[in-house]
Amino acid sequence: MKKRIICFGDSNTWGYNPTNGSRYDENTRWPMVLQHLLGDDYTIIEEGQNGRTIANADPWEWGCKCGMDYILPMVESQKPFDLLIIMLGSNDLKAKFHLPAGDIAGSLQNMLMKTKSFLQYQCGIQPKILIVAPPHLGDDLASSPFAPFFDVDTVIENSKHLAYWYELVARQFDCDFLDAATLCTAGSADSLHLMEDGHKALAEGVYRKVKEMGV
Repeated sequence: MKKRIICFGDSNTWGYNPTNGSRYDENTRWPMVLQHLLGDDYTIIEEGQNGRTIANADPWEWGCKCGMDYILPMVESQKPFDLLIIMLGSNDLKAKFHLPAGDIAGSLQNMLMKTKSFLQYQCGIQPKILIVAPPHLGDDLASSPFAPFFDVDTVIENSKHLAYWYELVARQFDCDFLDAATLCTAGSADSLHLMEDGHKALAEGVYRKVKEMGV
């Protein structure tokens, strides 16, 4: 049976194109580039959603963007699988939630506690988990169409602290960790979403990590 890998994330996993709001094609989105790199012995399952948070339900988003609410039925429906990759947190940085990086990592901690127990006791599987800290928000966020959603005076620095806290959480739950900011940057189009080169660089970095993990 092919190795199955779930990529669970937000708009940067869905493949949001910041130049026109469309979705990047399968030759561009990082999960599908990862599929190409890994080859036919693997199946990549895309589970990206625009606006998805770790644990914050946004009433302006129909209340359907909370990753904590979605992850359990998702993993049960997709079992069995060998690796779960989680890259979330950028939307939790929005001003309406008023969350410092440490608190966002606390939400990730709760997600992992809940998910790992569910996988073991309800699904009967113990896949590996890779936590990916999202790319930092770009320095030109103030001129981005998404600027009104963030406190532009503090959020860029706050986004840079996520990796530190995420790595601690990953260690606590025996998960692997990768900092996307070491691989790619938010595109100049909106200082939030990856451009084509960012998707390629992220896919290549995740590929190396997957191989290092022995998946």
